[in-house]
Amino acid sequence: MPAGARGGRLSADSRDAGPPDGADRRAAAALVGALAFVASYVLQRLADAATEPPVGMVLSQATIPYFWRLGFAALHAAGAAVAAGLLGPGVAHRLLRAAPWLVPAVVAPAALAMALVP
Repeated sequence: MPAGARGGRLSADSRDAGPPDGADRRAAAALVGALAFVASYVLQRLADAATEPPVGMVLSQATIPYFWRLGFAALHAAGAAVAAGLLGPGVAHRLLRAAPWLVPAVVAPAALAMALVP
């Protein structure tokens, strides 16, 4: 019988406790990392949009800006995920509860910006 069970039913305290073993913190770290990756890539892309060569010339360059942007976005995401993994369980749980509006608030403007940038 799980902890907090009374007479075969789970008590209200055990239902509201959240996932055990830091699952909230790991999920919050993944969420923050993903959002940081999106934000970092979009900001870098918008900053480079004015100076980037035409698409046909990209492969003739010694360094490809796209891969550099992906690499730096991955580094930013990893740093943000590590920082978010250090959050307390209560903060991580509140962050996950905000995810249904937080994700569209970050991704929708990013998608719009990417669609408008040539």
